Amino acid sequence: MKLIAYLFLLFPILSFAQTITYSGVVRDKSTGKPIEHVSISVYDSNVATLTNSEGRFRITVPTSAKKINFNHLSYDRLDYVLSEQTENITIYLNDSSFELEEMIMYNRPIKDVIKEVIDNSKAKFSKDVKLNTYYREMMNIDGKVYSYADGMLNYYFKNKATSNVIVEQSRALVFNDDFKNYEQAPIKFYLLDLQTIITSAFKFERIWNIVKNKNYDLYVTGKKAADGRELKILYFEPSDSNTENYYKGTLIFDDEKKLVLEINIELSPKHLKNLKEESRIVYKVKFTDISFKQIFNDVNDRYFLAYDTRRIEGDVKIGEHRFSVGGIHELISVNSSITNEKPDPNKIYFEKTLDVLGKNFKTKFWENQNVILLNSKEEEMLRKINN
Repeated sequence: MKLIAYLFLLFPILSFAQTITYSGVVRDKSTGKPIEHVSISVYDSNVATLTNSEGRFRITVPTSAKKINFNHLSYDRLDYVLSEQTENITIYLNDSSFELEEMIMYNRPIKDVIKEVIDNSKAKFSKDVKLNTYYREMMNIDGKVYSYADGMLNYYFKNKATSNVIVEQSRALVFNDDFKNYEQAPIKFYLLDLQTIITSAFKFERIWNIVKNKNYDLYVTGKKAADGRELKILYFEPSDSNTENYYKGTLIFDDEKKLVLEINIELSPKHLKNLKEESRIVYKVKFTDISFKQIFNDVNDRYFLAYDTRRIEGDVKIGEHRFSVGGIHELISVNSSITNEKPDPNKIYFEKTLDVLGKNFKTKFWENQNVILLNSKEEEMLRKINN
């Protein structure tokens, strides 16, 4: 059995009978630089998307749509009134991150404050929701791209406990050159599991395990966003004497509504020594890079997961085989609905990664759906798939 290490990128999609597609780029008004991870949502609709690493976006909306909202926690929100111009739209956002953050002192433990926010955020999610998403994953072996896959996936999240996945369309490519050491490895190795992305995000398990850990130092600052929202930022990092944990990061939440808005987790440079080689049944792995990011939107009185990305890299030993392996996934929610609809049990997808499906598409979904646009380097790499 071959060894495969993977991470995932993922986001939702929906098409309409009568639609218009708008595309452009979002930039910082002061510097002109493109802004990544700007959430774009359509008023009076559940349609949404996200800007890519070059600030570019494309969104297909109902013809009845009048305006769309651009939202990033470091910038002022902006409402854009739709017009006859559909291409090469440039959106400029005002940077609001310069506002001073003030230390917040609570008369109760910080973990109790965060638990209240997490519990309230969980309660805002519907128990029966269907998420249309766009998802992509990429795997690297010894610094070279080994495989790429993306697709339109529907997640059926039931009773706030489990989710089923239906793959509507997908494409995948495995590069077999120069990977013999990896190809000959005798096991199948997964870094992440696309089946668990939604349930993990909706349960907030990773961040809560950090917050309740007594070996982490926690403090909260606050600032007022330009639109009047009171934002709080939880900072966390292992204490200096901590010899087991290695994550640091932030949790940003709306203080009035008690809703989680963004989670960022990465390795703490001061605690890299805590990363130990892990022995499994037939292999050993030492992780060298781990990061997570989640964005939750509160728009049009809807609270939903807008974006989820994870990156993992590590050094693997399997007998005489040695190689570095890494992967990344991204997921965006492009539409959502509250429904009692049940997925066709014959179509439920159980694999941990998307690459095994190969070319599984009827339309060029990457051109006509609300996806995360590829950056220039990715477009060059994927010409092999499209050809």
